[in-house]
Amino acid sequence: MDSESTAMTCPFCAWETAEGEYAMLWHMETLHAEGDSPFVTKDSDKDSAGVKADGGGELQYAECPVEGCDEVLSLDEIDYHIELHADEADTELDRVVTQPAVHEARASTSSPSPSRAHREAERQRRAARASEVTSSQSKAISAWKKLLKMPDSSASSTLSPRRRQNAKPAAKPASKPDSTHGKRLGKAQLGKYAHEDHMPDWLVSLLQKEGQVKSEGVISVLGQLLEQCSSTRHAYLCHPQVQHISKLRKEGGFCGYRNIQMLTSYVNAVEFQGSRRLNGKIPSIFQIQDFIESAWDEGINSQGRVETGGVRGTRKYIGTPEALAMFRLLDIPCDAQGFKNREPGKSEELLMEYVENYFQSGVGDPSQRIRLTNLPPIYFQHAGHSMTIIGFEKLKSGGKNLLVFDPMFHDATSVMKLVGHRFSHPFPDMSLKFYRRGRRYLRKYHEFEVLK
Repeated sequence: MDSESTAMTCPFCAWETAEGEYAMLWHMETLHAEGDSPFVTKDSDKDSAGVKADGGGELQYAECPVEGCDEVLSLDEIDYHIELHADEADTELDRVVTQPAVHEARASTSSPSPSRAHREAERQRRAARASEVTSSQSKAISAWKKLLKMPDSSASSTLSPRRRQNAKPAAKPASKPDSTHGKRLGKAQLGKYAHEDHMPDWLVSLLQKEGQVKSEGVISVLGQLLEQCSSTRHAYLCHPQVQHISKLRKEGGFCGYRNIQMLTSYVNAVEFQGSRRLNGKIPSIFQIQDFIESAWDEGINSQGRVETGGVRGTRKYIGTPEALAMFRLLDIPCDAQGFKNREPGKSEELLMEYVENYFQSGVGDPSQRIRLTNLPPIYFQHAGHSMTIIGFEKLKSGGKNLLVFDPMFHDATSVMKLVGHRFSHPFPDMSLKFYRRGRRYLRKYHEFEVLK
């Protein structure tokens, strides 16, 4: 293979080489590999990072190349995932743009305000900084795609659901465990640490010390942003005291746990049935694992222990069945629903209809454009990831969006500084983008699960 004249950049450490693809792959395997080497022939019966698609082809997974993220994604998800990282990187610029928008009662001051020229220079400086971060991320992703021959982002995903090859059929609520589920799952469903017995000590220490990242009051901010957004026809939001709980830096894939924590923030806030078992506190990851294992001990969705090999003390992914088991153990009323249809867009259509009907049931005054409710949020699962649905938006164009708290990402500083204030935002769409999941995102999947 001839050497390429264009330098290639390692997405992990920015090392560059002009010696071609093989040199880069060798560098990545030598210095950045985890698990089995791509240069070694694998036993076809063994689990691997690649996942067999429905059509028999092999799908590939990769860690997000943005430092500190550590999420494992299918390759056709990376574009959108990185775009959300870019939104995080734009926080500094957004803070400058929205700073004059907050309306507060302030005492007059004799000190002069910065000149227009000074403000413009500062805006350009911060914009350049945000651009540098985004450019660096884009360069890493470009190299990553080139190395792995990543498909175009418009390609539809054929991933099976993260936790179930045969998810619950549409229009039927989850009920008793299916006794046919008795096979140990692998990396396709449980993540790269599917066979881990114990997570490393440094991660145990991190989780015990830091717990989780919590944001309160965000839903009220989103209500004002939606009110000011010219593209929104109407929208619904869940109970305003639901907290956005997101991952710690370097923690990896605990999204299922973070979503359970968000649901418990509602249970505690309204003293929902079963809340006494939580003692008014959001359970830690380790406590959630204990709840799940106790539920299995009592025969609640107990096939989960066979399928996972146990979750206590590990980094194995959990999903809707584990959330359901925990809430039923705690006597918290809940119900799960699956949406699966091979027809393009059909599962998405069923999901949107379900979520819209759910929020409509909690509306007191349907004439309001932004319809605030006291409903709980919804646990939302698709292949490879889960989020918490906190609302629903209908656009004037006819499009629909789920409004979500995504545990992969923190709320932007520009949003958090608006908590507790009445404000006028010059670019509400900019801030709302982070919380919207519409057709562009959902069209990759043909299977979804929710728990309410």
